[in-house]
Amino acid sequence: MIEYIKKFLYKKFDIIEHKSNLRTEVLAGITNYFTIIYLVMLVPEILMNVFPGAISEDGSRIGDFILSNGLTTNEMFIALTAASFICSGIGSIIMGYLTNLPFVQGPSLAVGTFITYTVCINFGYTYNQALAVVFISGFVFFILALFGTEKKIHKAIPKNIKYAVTCGIGLFITYQGLLKAHIIEQSSINTNLFDISSITSKDTKTAILALIGIILITILHKKHIYGSIFIGKIVCIILALPLGLISLNNIDFFKPLNLGSIVFNLDFKGIIDFSNVSVALKTFTTFMVVLFSICIMDIFETMAMLIVTDNFVEVSKERVTNKRIPQILEIDSITTSVGSTIGSVTVSTYVESTAGIMEGGRTGLTAVVTGVLFLLSTFLSPLVALVPSAATATTLIFAGVLMMSIIKLIDFENIDEAVPAFFATVLMPLTNSILVGIAFGVISYVVIQVFLGGWRKVNKILYLLSILLLISLIYLPR
Repeated sequence: MIEYIKKFLYKKFDIIEHKSNLRTEVLAGITNYFTIIYLVMLVPEILMNVFPGAISEDGSRIGDFILSNGLTTNEMFIALTAASFICSGIGSIIMGYLTNLPFVQGPSLAVGTFITYTVCINFGYTYNQALAVVFISGFVFFILALFGTEKKIHKAIPKNIKYAVTCGIGLFITYQGLLKAHIIEQSSINTNLFDISSITSKDTKTAILALIGIILITILHKKHIYGSIFIGKIVCIILALPLGLISLNNIDFFKPLNLGSIVFNLDFKGIIDFSNVSVALKTFTTFMVVLFSICIMDIFETMAMLIVTDNFVEVSKERVTNKRIPQILEIDSITTSVGSTIGSVTVSTYVESTAGIMEGGRTGLTAVVTGVLFLLSTFLSPLVALVPSAATATTLIFAGVLMMSIIKLIDFENIDEAVPAFFATVLMPLTNSILVGIAFGVISYVVIQVFLGGWRKVNKILYLLSILLLISLIYLPR
């Protein structure tokens, strides 16, 4: 039986043809799992900010608080985490099996952050309404992929703007992490460092523990230990116990997962209000802004992953760029729509898949192994309710560091592109809006080029994007 399975895997994934072996592919899949699991667990942490009353002023979850859907905060958090694992597992298995590429999928951190702070908190959408828009975006993205439109959009956007968007989101989540860890305290007047002298306070303990976690993750990462962020998070959880930052009282490890509030619970009716023409027009415009933004961000993420893979990893361009891009994008769109019905935000292909590729993974078996491990992790979802804010903050902050590292690719010598890239980077955290950063970056680039007489070199698609983004800014809730 075992020999039959081996023969099937070698034949199905062309392992010999790709100069690999079963052991290498499995180890690469395990490496991916420990490298990426922090992202899969991080997105639900961010999404919990959507639910009013779930998060206290100090940034920690109020575990026994009853939400409007009847679940407690902990139950909702566990459900979102389970959905995240399920979507990551299904997406990775489908991607690996159908494309035979070692690319892992999971909920998008960028889109998850956008949905939380812009769509739900700023625009006033409920989470189920946001899921409905994500579902629709999957279909739109599929159509764009079929006609090759996403490649045209990606080609139209200057590479410095693309890099800047990643940097801006990195700064954005770093700022959120610093607040959650109480390393900085924000008031209506200013922002201050935490009170180091008050060593016995919960906030100071949280800040110190988060700093310890960041230092540990940095050391592990420097030594090229895969899963460094995940290991650092586990250490923070263990250290939080004697510090009194974790309570085991409200956790039931044997309670069934309560997914009913998010699975197949998409609120399409609430997206557009037809009470009168004016309100209908306004809500429809908001819906189009949200849909457009999600599609653009998904294009950015997927194409960025392909660029990184082509440039820095030994997977030939012929296999990826020429033959597989349409298939990868189509799978992205399908898993996004499927994921939204399970309760997760946009499912995208992770650039962190390069960890497994660097470990020797060359076929889709690597992604399938990672996907199976994600599905098995669903049963451990109740454990995530134990994660203290300090551990979550270390993940946010270090993820921000990794995302900011791409800033070295921005050409600051080319000032007419550097200024728009700078706007895109800094305005995201300063305005608390990813959409504002993207809009200012693209619009300012077009305006600068027009006044410099370089309007001919600006792609026509970019003019259209600028108009749509300008409309987005006009209708952005204040």
